[in-house]
Order: sequence, then C-alpha cells, then structure tokens
Amino acid sequence: MRVSSPVGRWSAATLASLLGAQIFHVVLAWSVLRVSGPMSAAVVLALGTLPRIAMMTGLTAGLAARFAPLRLAPGGELVRAVLALGAAAVLAAGTLDFTALLVASVAFGLVEAVTEPGTGGLPALVAGPADQQRMQTLRTTLFRATVVLGGPLAGLSALLGLSTALIVNAAVFVVSAAVFALLRPLPADPSAPAGAMPGPGGMPGMAGPPGPDSPKLGEALALPGVRAALICTVLIELGCPGAFNVGTLLLADHRDWGVTGFGVLVGAVGLGTVVAALAPSFARRLRGSGMGLILACLLTAAAMAGVSRAPNLPVAAVLTAVMALTAAAASAATLGVLFSGPRPEAMGMVMGTVMAAGALAAPLSYLAVGAVARGWGPAPALLGCAGALTAAALVGLADRSLRTATAPEMPAGPPAGPPPAGPENPDGAAPADPAAATAPTGEAPAADPSLPDDTGHLSAKGA
Repeated sequence: MRVSSPVGRWSAATLASLLGAQIFHVVLAWSVLRVSGPMSAAVVLALGTLPRIAMMTGLTAGLAARFAPLRLAPGGELVRAVLALGAAAVLAAGTLDFTALLVASVAFGLVEAVTEPGTGGLPALVAGPADQQRMQTLRTTLFRATVVLGGPLAGLSALLGLSTALIVNAAVFVVSAAVFALLRPLPADPSAPAGAMPGPGGMPGMAGPPGPDSPKLGEALALPGVRAALICTVLIELGCPGAFNVGTLLLADHRDWGVTGFGVLVGAVGLGTVVAALAPSFARRLRGSGMGLILACLLTAAAMAGVSRAPNLPVAAVLTAVMALTAAAASAATLGVLFSGPRPEAMGMVMGTVMAAGALAAPLSYLAVGAVARGWGPAPALLGCAGALTAAALVGLADRSLRTATAPEMPAGPPAGPPPAGPENPDGAAPADPAAATAPTGEAPAADPSLPDDTGHLSAKGA
C-alpha cells in the first residue's frame, strides 16, 4: 500500500488521528489528577463523555452535515491540535487551572462528536467501491492497534513532562490534518441521480423513525427478558466505565506507578477488548446466552476485585486485560439476548432504550468512582464496581427469561428454496460460503454484524 495513494493517505491520517486522541485522553486525565485530585479527574472525564453521548443519539449529525467531510476532517484535527497546545500552555505556566483543563476536555469531546459522523464517510468520497471495504477493515485494525499501543506510548511521552507530551500530541494532530488535506474526491459519477440522499434512516446503518405499528416503551419493556437485560446493561455500564477509566487512573497514582503505569493499564483495557473482538467462536457461544451473560459478569467482578488488590503493575495489567475481555463478552451477550428476544417491530424501541440508558450510566460511573476514591481510596471504588457487576449477574439469575435465553441455532445446510438470481455455478455446486461467493475478488467476506467489533461496551473508547 503506497502512502501516495488515497488509501495510504487516509490510513496514515486515520492512524495519526486515533493515536493522537488516545495520547490526549491519557495525558489530560493524568494532568487533571495532579492538579485537582480524584474527584476533579472524575468530573472532567464524565463531562468529556457528554459530547460523545450526543453523537450516539444523533444530536450532532445535523451539525456535521453542514460541513464537507474533506474540509471537516483536517479542520477538526487542527482544532484538536490547538486544544492540546492550550492545555500544554496551562501546564507549562504552572497556573494549575482546573477550569481550563475542563474546558479543553469538553471541547475536545465536542470536536470528536462533530467530526466523526462526517469523516466516517470519507472512504466513499476518495476511493472506489473496490477499496472502500478494505479501508473500513483497515480502520478497524488501526483502531485496535491504537487502543493497545496508545496508552503505553502516552505514558512514555509523559516522561518528558506533561506539557511536552501535549506539544508532541499537537504535532501528531497537525500531521493528521496535513495528510487529510491531501485527499481529493473522486470524479462525480454521471449515472448517480442528483441530490441522492441516504435511505429512511438518513445515515447508513441508522434506523429510521418508528412506524405506526411500533410498540410503546412500556410494551417493549414488558417483553420477556427485556426489562432484566436493560437493568443488566445499566449495572454493567455503572461498573465498567468507572473502573476502566477512573479506577485505573487513581490506582496507578495511589500505587506510585505513575503516568507510565496508567498508560500500561489503558493499553491492557484495549488489549482485552481486542481479544474479545478477535475471538468469533467465543463470541458465538455467548451471543444470546443468558448463562453466558451471568458468567461473564461474575468473571468481570472477580477480575475487578483482583485489580484492586494487585501487588504490582504486571499483575494489575494482566487482570485489567481479563476484566476488559470479560466485560466485552458481557456486553456482547446482553446485546445477543436482546436481538434474539423481542419481535422485530419492537427492536428499534428496545435497542434505543438500552443504548440511552447505558450511555447515561457511564458518566455516573465516573462520578461514583471518583467520590468513593476521594473518601476511601481506589481499591474500595473498584470493589464497588465489582459489586455492580455482581448485581447484574444476580438480576440475570433471578429472571427466568434471561437466565434460560439461548442463541438461535444457525442452519447447518444451505437455505431452503430456490437459489438467488445471479450467474450459475459452472460446476453445479453451491459455494461453501455465501458471503465468500458474493465478496469481490481479493476481498475478505463481510464480518458477522452480530459479533463484537471495535468496542465491547459503550466505554471502550474512553480515556
């Protein structure tokens, strides 16, 4: 892959952008902790998630649509570079201004929320259909690499000083902006209708407005297993984000592991989520399994308790990776139960409610961990997160519909009925893999959409 090609330029710019964001989150979180203490760090991290919640609910999509993606991408990177330089100036001046760091965190999250919906469509503008699937696969690979390596690299850069690390971070964003600016759109397709817009959902992959036959919220929650799965989702999101982002931060400070130790723990969280995403057979066993959900919650709680008592950084890193892996498995199992349970017309209402509840629980998790850690230390805070996961397991055990939920069996043979229209197989045999038969030459088959991808839960992309 040549860097001068559109795919190469897009990949280089995306790698720099993802790496820069990871470094910024780690260095800023540690800076706030040094300036104002545990509770202030929790507040900054919690408020920094609000713009991302707005993006998940579609509130920023309209704002992003006002700008051309090819201008939005480099512009957003330059704004993030300015924010990193501003935070570096605050730290270098020695004023220890908590308000300035808080504003930088929220503004950084807002820039992400506005630019990501637009820049996600860049592959369709700069590359042909043959390269677009390849670019999406590359983005997944780059994301997984940065969540594993970004934390340790941020910790190492912080050894030069927090302000210096933020200056380096700003330089990474400038490089990303420069490479994004080199991208050029493909010539317009004369056969495409003018003013073509996405389907009913408005954005690819997004559901449209509910139809007249869609059930009300109360009716959707009354479906078997849905209410219990919703409670489990809230409890998982009350336990995991605070433990992953605030708990590891405060534990590294309390144990004198420093910002490098915090970066290692952040990388361990990324490693756990990546392993969960790269284990499709493991995910298929858990998908839609009520007992798999219960077991994953209990294992996550045990790993959290172990992290709180870890004697050294290597042990804590291993347990943190296990904690992230099992938490991702728990989230995948919860979504599987929801997908296999409600009738199709209720799915939109159920998933929207679950996503909203989980997103709102994440900032509360940050604040709860910060408050407990300020009074009793990070170990009791992590034990409290473990208690939330244990409660989720108990909810699953208490609800028979959720406890006995199983993944639907996939048909072993080819589907019944006539084959789809298309060119006949000259050998007269059906292809072994329908996805492979329809994939363009040289491309991998499309991934199973029900398997966990980049994130195991709503907080996986946190600091």
